[in-house]
Amino acid sequence: MDEPRFFHLTGRRAGATLAPIADRGLRPALFARFGDLTRLRYDFPLVLTDGDPSVVSLSGLFDGILDAIASGGLERDRARRLLRRVEREIRALLAGGSDGTVDALWDEAVARLVTKDGEQVRRDLLPLRAALRIAGQIVDCDAELPARLVTHLWHAVEARRAEAMRRDIDGLVARLSQLVRADFLRSEAGRSAPALRAGIGARHQELFDFDAMARLLAKPSGPIGLPESRRRRIASTLTVLQAQPFFGDRARSFSFRRVDVALAAFRERLPLMADLVRAISVAELELAGAYVEATHDPYFADFDQTALAREDVARFPSYLVRADADDGDGTTRALLMEALTGRAPMKILLETDDVFGLGGRLATTALGLGDVFVLQSASAGLYGQALRVRAALEYAGPALLSVFPGVLDRGRLPPYLVAAAATESRAFPTFTYDPSAAPDLAHRLSLDGDPQPERPWPVHPFTYADDELQQVGERLAFTPVDFALCDPALASSFAEVPRAGWTAELVPAADRLDGAADRTDTVPFVWAIDAEDRLRRLVVDERLLRLARRTADAWARLSEITEPASVVAATQVPDAPAVPAPAEDRPAAAEAPASEAHGSDDPYIETPRCTTCNECTTLNGRMFAYNENRQAYIADQSAGTYSELVEAAEGCQVAIIHPGKPRDPNEPGLDELMARAEPFR
Repeated sequence: MDEPRFFHLTGRRAGATLAPIADRGLRPALFARFGDLTRLRYDFPLVLTDGDPSVVSLSGLFDGILDAIASGGLERDRARRLLRRVEREIRALLAGGSDGTVDALWDEAVARLVTKDGEQVRRDLLPLRAALRIAGQIVDCDAELPARLVTHLWHAVEARRAEAMRRDIDGLVARLSQLVRADFLRSEAGRSAPALRAGIGARHQELFDFDAMARLLAKPSGPIGLPESRRRRIASTLTVLQAQPFFGDRARSFSFRRVDVALAAFRERLPLMADLVRAISVAELELAGAYVEATHDPYFADFDQTALAREDVARFPSYLVRADADDGDGTTRALLMEALTGRAPMKILLETDDVFGLGGRLATTALGLGDVFVLQSASAGLYGQALRVRAALEYAGPALLSVFPGVLDRGRLPPYLVAAAATESRAFPTFTYDPSAAPDLAHRLSLDGDPQPERPWPVHPFTYADDELQQVGERLAFTPVDFALCDPALASSFAEVPRAGWTAELVPAADRLDGAADRTDTVPFVWAIDAEDRLRRLVVDERLLRLARRTADAWARLSEITEPASVVAATQVPDAPAVPAPAEDRPAAAEAPASEAHGSDDPYIETPRCTTCNECTTLNGRMFAYNENRQAYIADQSAGTYSELVEAAEGCQVAIIHPGKPRDPNEPGLDELMARAEPFR
């Protein structure tokens, strides 16, 4: 039995031909299109604001500044360039470990630009700085993002709830107090000279004879005072309303790190919740004059925590719990089920790095509970799911937010890229289950946020240079096996096949997952790249393939819920085409020289790598256009300026626009433009 087949079946290397991959920095081949993320425009970093919306992307914030500039033409273009430079500097600062507010990081970024280009940059940015209307903390896609974002949104939701409840309670207190005050004024003590004097105030007291007033009011024409039982009931109700520990400055904490502690706090506070609900009900009846002692006294005498309805509990603060799914002994998982099936309005943020294990399946397990709001998302998708996160936090019942933070390899790969890969591969798909959305399961469950949902997994263009340095384009599926390459814990499930061993029996892992290839005569592999972007073939053991199949089956079940089975069957991805074997020492990232593929002075776009972000087509829809696959190309170079080419290159999310050299030697600012274009040559 040859070595690749033996490794696939057993997970062991039988000779020296196959090389282990641990600590070699290999990563999925499709990662070749992503270099320095600080130079790209995408959802992150985010700004957590105190206004509405509660969270915005940094790119969106800067685009808003640009939209606020009335002037157009060169002035607007110059402002856009300046803002893009500040934006990149802020991303670089965050990547380097900085933290802070928009204002602070803006100032720090400008200081770095001044160091490079002089004080004129600061002066040019002053009007743009004045247009920065939104304040807040900037957060990047890192290990702490899920907790910081969810906690921020939870505080915003609870602040609104607390404001409404506090307003209602304060209103009841004020009106009951007026009722008691009116009763006091009708009493003998309320009509005494000292009481009348206190009611007038010190400034005008010398104008009145309070003793004479007291004598005149000594014999009121109406009934005197409230019945003693009612007076005591109102006094008791006021005491509960004024001392309640749920809303206002004296409110207790409702944020926890352990599920059991949160559950204990909820149970301990249930009697106090019942007291407050009873007090609110009594106050409303008293103020309406509808309290009937014969009817209501027995009812409220027996009113305790068992009488609380779900609507009553929903008026109180929810309990935010940040839990770790991977506690090792299953305790957290058992407590989760207890919390989600009880009466407590638990909002549980569950962070897991166990994508292929039990931690990655807890969200789908919770779907079976029926009345629990469930949201699953990798951290890279949280901004896109912010409205649904907020809906989960506003939901009247328990909610589970299961998040994969994307931190697996001690910083070798950016967490954003790893988290996005988990979603892309279906290893950790994005889905939302909202019990309040519809009566049937299919309409309660949403798969919005997953790429190419009609396919078992996404397929992307992949470009590399062959033996003759010619640019070759293929389409690669991105499967759970490709994602597994991001996890050092699964490195033992891969082994590299040397170039001489690239035989016909090696088939893409996607074929084996689809069942399209003969399982007995083929060995699955995935494409990988090393630190120099050279292509490698890695065979995969059967254990990892089984994990990937289970993940693919879970995705298929979710898809079948939201779509009829006939639709799912009709949209299955066709067999992936075989990828020609490039030379082992050639780069994977489409590095054919520009002089061969294009004229050395001509601008061009690496169209197969386009992600359809609309940046260039929005900038100039005549110069840039989309082909039938909605991927950008240069339609008419003469329809725009060299400045627009350079600006498009700087704004491109995947750095695939190459401006070439300027056609018009008289275009203003060419020296600066050519210097800016140099990184994209």
